[in-house]
Amino acid sequence: MRSSNTSAPLLLGLVLALGLSATACGDDDEGQSCTVGTAQHRTDLFFGRDRAGGVPVSEAEFQTFVDTVVTPRFREGLTLYDANGQYQLEDGTLVHELSKIIVLLHDGSTARSADIDFIREEYKRQFDQEAVLRVDAPSCVAF
Repeated sequence: MRSSNTSAPLLLGLVLALGLSATACGDDDEGQSCTVGTAQHRTDLFFGRDRAGGVPVSEAEFQTFVDTVVTPRFREGLTLYDANGQYQLEDGTLVHELSKIIVLLHDGSTARSADIDFIREEYKRQFDQEAVLRVDAPSCVAF
């Protein structure tokens, strides 16, 4: 997401709009039972591609980021898709931003969470971003 002073309230609004709760994070869902598949954790990462005062993150730059930062930490696989994000600034301006979303399925361990946070921090560092939205939820997974 592009740098702005309004990201935190907007991200909170998105989480609330999606109907997510704080109990979707952490260990409260360990007792989840699945009627189909096995219990795993799902993490969605939302990467804005706009850069303050610069050209957007290109497809090639983003793919290089996935290849060098994400894939080494999630070799078992991931899902990547394009999205069109929007948010409203405090002054009422509606901002549209090309985005990428990565979906990760994992065991929910502290090590996996650290891997995910490293990915978020590295994207912010490399592409001058203020935030990468992370949404965690328990899932039942069957292949």
